[in-house]
Amino acid sequence: MLLAARLTLIANVGIMLSGALVRVTGSGLGCSDWPRCSTESIVPNQAHAPTIIEFGNRMLTFAVSATAIFAIFCALTMAVYRRDLFWISVGLLGGVFAQAVIGGISVLADLDWVFISAHYMVSLLLLVVPSAVLTWKAGKDTKAPRTHLAADKLTARTVFALLPLGAVALWAGTLATAAGPNSGGEGTGDVVRRFDVHGTGTLEWIVHRHGALSAIFGLLIIAAWGVAKWRKAGERLTLTLTLAGMLVAVQGMLGLIQYGLELPGELVWVHVTLATLTWTTVVWAWLVAGSAKRFTTSRAASPSAVAAD
Repeated sequence: MLLAARLTLIANVGIMLSGALVRVTGSGLGCSDWPRCSTESIVPNQAHAPTIIEFGNRMLTFAVSATAIFAIFCALTMAVYRRDLFWISVGLLGGVFAQAVIGGISVLADLDWVFISAHYMVSLLLLVVPSAVLTWKAGKDTKAPRTHLAADKLTARTVFALLPLGAVALWAGTLATAAGPNSGGEGTGDVVRRFDVHGTGTLEWIVHRHGALSAIFGLLIIAAWGVAKWRKAGERLTLTLTLAGMLVAVQGMLGLIQYGLELPGELVWVHVTLATLTWTTVVWAWLVAGSAKRFTTSRAASPSAVAAD
């Protein structure tokens, strides 16, 4: 079961990076129809790079679905049935279906920024979070020890506060991409509806707000790290938060560089990759802190634990 859960997490992170590649290479309309690649064929009928990239991203949906189905199978065939693992796996499969539908709508709507942004956010919230939770829960009761679990409610709540702020910062990032040159269409041949609230000044306006939100997010990670240290929450949590903070710092520097270079697609893809890894790391920190809180509560209430101490 743990292997299946890890495969779902890897697959869902991978399809997010594949989707980002579609966007920054202008391949969003490489397959101009959905669910067919074109009105004539389900598969590409020409070896055009945008078409191959977009079709490859679509094919990854089947791989992600396969990992979710494999997780459901493993949950049903465990020696000791666990309802939580089964329903999380089912939810993951539902999230993949929702993601495919939104992706199809975005193609049919000529890459309208509303659907493109929703496409990315659904991956963050309905795919990465459940797959991370599934991996965490599947790892319980295994031979791998989980030490340094001593976080309290204050630490857990501080770490949890990272999730909504991080999601908003990432959403602002999708809007920045939607307002810039990497909004998914290829050159001037594809008419793409970009995010526009201030005319030609929209990109600068949203980039500044994305940067401010990301800076606040980074400061909150530092605060969460400080609280974890102060409350002696354990090495596992502090190391996870340290990694998250380092990823945000690198993203900040990369963001300034790519903006100064007028947003080259290669750097934008690296930026999205780091953002995806940061989100996964923060979700994992939340799981560590939340599990630590429950561990501390149950351990304190256990007579056997008191006797053992």
